[in-house]
Amino acid sequence: MLKLMIVDDEPIILSGIRDMVEQANTAFTRIATACDGTEALDMMAYFRPDVIITDIQMPEMDGLSFIRQAKTRNVTRFIILSGYDVFQYAQDAIRLQVAEYLLKPIDERQLIELLKLMSLDIIGRQHPHASTVSEQEQDAAQDSFSEHVKMLKDYIHNNFMKDISLSDAAAYLNLHPAYTGQLFKKETGDSFVHYINQCRIDKAKELLAGRNQVALEKIAACVGFENRRTFYKVFRKYVGQTPGEYRERIQRPTQSTDCL
Repeated sequence: MLKLMIVDDEPIILSGIRDMVEQANTAFTRIATACDGTEALDMMAYFRPDVIITDIQMPEMDGLSFIRQAKTRNVTRFIILSGYDVFQYAQDAIRLQVAEYLLKPIDERQLIELLKLMSLDIIGRQHPHASTVSEQEQDAAQDSFSEHVKMLKDYIHNNFMKDISLSDAAAYLNLHPAYTGQLFKKETGDSFVHYINQCRIDKAKELLAGRNQVALEKIAACVGFENRRTFYKVFRKYVGQTPGEYRERIQRPTQSTDCL
């Protein structure tokens, strides 16, 4: 039986999130709500939450200041909600090791999946050998944990031929760009820019190896580079050859080494 605290100065959002969680099948069976950080800290004297969902902009005490004080009381898992796409907020959230930074309006499916993941992690840490956390559930938790990154990869593979940016991908997930980039890096060990360039180069190599002698300018445009110069520069960096040199090498007839 896990405990959840929701902190938001907007009563409609506060009750809405509570209703979402209560109607969903999660392990959070005890839920407390507070309208600002000061009230939430007072409640923590008798209600110690496993996870806190908090807004950033609130009267009396903002969400980030509240998180800093809550962390001194041994609460370590937070989800930030914000109606403001502000880079500094996302940076502060990352420094505070917040589990997620979600933009309003809230995606219910995204929030519930995140809470289910966090509950499995909490139960797994509290009871490492408990039968309540099966291997199947552990696998499901890992799948859920990587859901955002899977969605990002799908977005990149479906759109790398266009002029897309990290901001575009973040908007697709309803997350802040800075947070999205950090999440992608943490999960894959790769930056967003490096990954999208690798996708473009892989497709370019495929086209260069084809029988049709497609013009290099067309290949550059086809895989998402704005001009031939950028295409050449990135291709050489990743492959160690220019596109022309790669095409010549890959299409060169293989010479037989058999003795006559």
